[in-house]
Amino acid sequence: MELVTAKLKSGPVHILSHRGTLQRALQVLSGSLNCPLVASPRLCAEVTVYRGFGYGIGDIHALNSPEGKVAMSRKRYVRFYGKGDGFPVELIEGTTIALSAYMLQSDNPVMEYSERSYRIALTNHADFEGTLEYIIKTGAKYLVTDNTRSGHAVELAQEIKSRLAIEARPSSSQLSHEWGV
Repeated sequence: MELVTAKLKSGPVHILSHRGTLQRALQVLSGSLNCPLVASPRLCAEVTVYRGFGYGIGDIHALNSPEGKVAMSRKRYVRFYGKGDGFPVELIEGTTIALSAYMLQSDNPVMEYSERSYRIALTNHADFEGTLEYIIKTGAKYLVTDNTRSGHAVELAQEIKSRLAIEARPSSSQLSHEWGV
């Protein structure tokens, strides 16, 4: 938020990311900036679906809409690029920020390539307490934690059982093509 606000003083900000991380950024930034948010018509349609499932994402203008064209002519806007959106090859004005779900530096989520180019680690994953809160809100009676990658699926299942009194087990790490195995 701080970087985007600071860079808007010198021109537009272009944010690139993959699905999920991009929608998280839209949640964080929409309603918090005093400038228009602009995206491709395809990304605007995706945002409508996310809103339908409870994501708090404010107004976003399509590039080709009258509002989008006016916003871009004023040179003070945030433009979002999602998967499948073409990033202009020609030199663009303003600052480019690529979002990643992964940390590149262990001590700082912001990597500066130049005064106009950054990479920021931003994840939409919940921490432990957030995961437990989500489980409670779902009303689930039985859970299977994802044990397909190295992680803490066994420990998480145990904690769900002990803290929430909900039956839980880790998934099998064996490959199977049968449902329910």
